[in-house]
Amino acid sequence: MGFRLGVDIGGTFTDAVAISDDGREVTAKAPSTPGNLAKGVLDAVAGLGVDVRELDGFVHGTTAGLNAFLERRGARVALLTTRGFRDVYAIGRASRPAMYDVRYRPAEPLVPRRDVFEITERMTASGEVLTALDEAQVRALAARLRDTYEAVAVVFLHSYANPAHEERVKAILAEEAPDLAVMCSVDVAPEWREYERTSTTVVSAYVAPIVKEYLGRLESQLRERGFASTLRVMQSNGGVMTAPVATDKPIQTLLSGPVGGTVACVEVARLLDLDRLICVDMGGTSFDVSLVINGRATVEPSLTLEGQPMLTPAVAIHTVGAGGGSVAYVEAGALRVGPRSAGAVPGPVCYRRGGTEPTVTDANVVLGRLPGSARLGGDLDLDVEAAGAAIERLGEQLGLDRLAAANGIIAVADAAMANAIREITVSHGIDPRDFSLLAFGGAGPLHAVALAEELDIPRVVIPANPGVLSAWGMLHSDTRHDLVQNYFTKVADLTPEQLEAAIGELSERGRQLLEQDGVEPEAMELVPAADLRYAGQEYTVTVAWDAGEAPADTIARLTERFDAAHLERYGHNNEGEAVECVNLRVTALGRVKKVEIAGPEPGTLGEPAARTRAHFKGEWHDAPVYRRETLGLDVVVPGPAIVLEDACTTAVPPGWAARVAARGTLVIERQQ
Repeated sequence: MGFRLGVDIGGTFTDAVAISDDGREVTAKAPSTPGNLAKGVLDAVAGLGVDVRELDGFVHGTTAGLNAFLERRGARVALLTTRGFRDVYAIGRASRPAMYDVRYRPAEPLVPRRDVFEITERMTASGEVLTALDEAQVRALAARLRDTYEAVAVVFLHSYANPAHEERVKAILAEEAPDLAVMCSVDVAPEWREYERTSTTVVSAYVAPIVKEYLGRLESQLRERGFASTLRVMQSNGGVMTAPVATDKPIQTLLSGPVGGTVACVEVARLLDLDRLICVDMGGTSFDVSLVINGRATVEPSLTLEGQPMLTPAVAIHTVGAGGGSVAYVEAGALRVGPRSAGAVPGPVCYRRGGTEPTVTDANVVLGRLPGSARLGGDLDLDVEAAGAAIERLGEQLGLDRLAAANGIIAVADAAMANAIREITVSHGIDPRDFSLLAFGGAGPLHAVALAEELDIPRVVIPANPGVLSAWGMLHSDTRHDLVQNYFTKVADLTPEQLEAAIGELSERGRQLLEQDGVEPEAMELVPAADLRYAGQEYTVTVAWDAGEAPADTIARLTERFDAAHLERYGHNNEGEAVECVNLRVTALGRVKKVEIAGPEPGTLGEPAARTRAHFKGEWHDAPVYRRETLGLDVVVPGPAIVLEDACTTAVPPGWAARVAARGTLVIERQQ
């Protein structure tokens, strides 16, 4: 029996899910090991009890690149740019994201000015050679780069129109300094906007050696254990790629962990026939919010992290530092929670691993919402008294008793998470009341109903195996490559022959990439799109169409489709205004084979496994505790109640009831 394996590294736990060819699932958790991420991965794999020699595939969401980027411990990077344009990266844009913040400071560049080198060369905007590349200068510089730097970012003016000079520099550096990681903008972001293209290439070079070293070490250790299949890596855009591609495009790994959860939410939406979901992933360290609209994840053509813009497609995810391990403390006489986390080591006080600072998890233990009988990760028992003592010490600083302090911690954490949901919905003109709230992660189901009450959301969905859902989602992710080419023209001037030729070239490159990934022709799907804007606008909206549509029909409908997309996104449009095309895109997909997972058989609500005192809405309640695996299809669990499973705990407060739906999904709704 073959298995496919998905592994996701979180701030506290590393999650693993294996699915067999006949739909059988096995899950496991292991503490994350920040100093050696591969160890936590291998520990989680070992916990599955599956022989790695039986694996038909391995999909991994890695935080190696993201952690290096966030902690500013990436490679030392040299930036090569066209002579006369040395300060493009340092100057950036004049925009001020926090306009009224008097303490606002722009993000520090990853490459200081002393590490930026000007190269004699120049292309015109149409791709003609204005100044020939000085190859002797590049060879002379290579020795200095080889001895001082770990990576090189090559960003020449207008290289998106003609990549010849960047490609030649890469070839020279491969000869003169083969150990350097070299990232060219034409490979990373062949689009205009010089600053954004430079920033994207620099970030890619900054994390490249770390991602390469980590994936190489992990694959080597897996091979030693008999793994003979392909190691694939989750991408920020919601697809997967092989490990060699990930080393060439490391920037696509930055959001690979959180994105797996969003892909899983798309599958849950399909299963329950829901087209609008707010997806919240609350783990030990962070709280991630994303959206599924019309059954699809929202993918943006660019993103910004820590003030660094990146021209790389990514699922739109908003993250705040609010997790089960978020530390509660007193600052300036007020209660604060997070963003600092107790992490995997020492973790919350109740973990018995030496933690002394109270966390959100400890507060849930004190309130009885996380019963002492729970076993986190399957074997981690909880120290209820130690958690209570830590909360009590915090409360003394605020003049609060143990119960009030615990409720305060939960209230502060819930407020931060509700605001994060508003940031990705209300602030974009989206009404959260029109959505269902899908909660996962080790801590998400504990807080889901409270968040729904705060935002007046009528329905909460808790999927099967919510504590390892991101890893599960990775096994449902398609192989994906996003290809883009700058193509500036007015839509009215675009001819069917031009469109067919340009899209055909991108499509052929996409097919070749999928073939290299081992995707069979019948599993390939190519989705063309264009970045469009009204004449005079700065930013674009991406409009896709069916690959089989005739080019003439596409051109005839592009403006109408753009008007509709602009109206949906911004609440207005300018019908009749001239529309410009800025970029053409093709998304090359290798569809993964879906394996149907069996759900529970119909049953009745039996006796609870235990009972506990749980504090909800200002009162103590006698709450039954049910094991989730004992709940049959269509069984209804009225609140107050606690539903336990190895990977997480679900709280059903008074006034709500949970129903077991398809594949064991819990649908929690208000009682009439």
